[in-house]
Amino acid sequence: MDTANARRISQLAVLMTAGLPALAGMLIFRAQPILVAAIQGEPGKLGALTDLFYNHAGASLLALLVAGCALAAASFLQLRKDDDAERLATQLALLCGSALLSVAYAALFVMAAALPLYARLTAS
Repeated sequence: MDTANARRISQLAVLMTAGLPALAGMLIFRAQPILVAAIQGEPGKLGALTDLFYNHAGASLLALLVAGCALAAASFLQLRKDDDAERLATQLALLCGSALLSVAYAALFVMAAALPLYARLTAS
């Protein structure tokens, strides 16, 4: 692979590293009213995970934003390196970390939305 192609791949990795947490945050921000509608009454019986997304949605989204920005900044700083193999390997690791962060955050939100509904369905 020549240097120009490696540079383009590095730039794409920076874009994806920044974009994945932003996309997860945007989806969860838009889906948060669904969680609020699902939890009608009895907010004192919420579990800790549901409480995090119900009462502290802004703070959890801000934490996702800060973590995503840190990963994107680290990936952007890798663009200065001259060694293509080292730069691409580091950026791939950062991109995987960004994807893992985004998927884990989205999975926690799905669990937070599902737990109150599951408790309501199983309560006899």
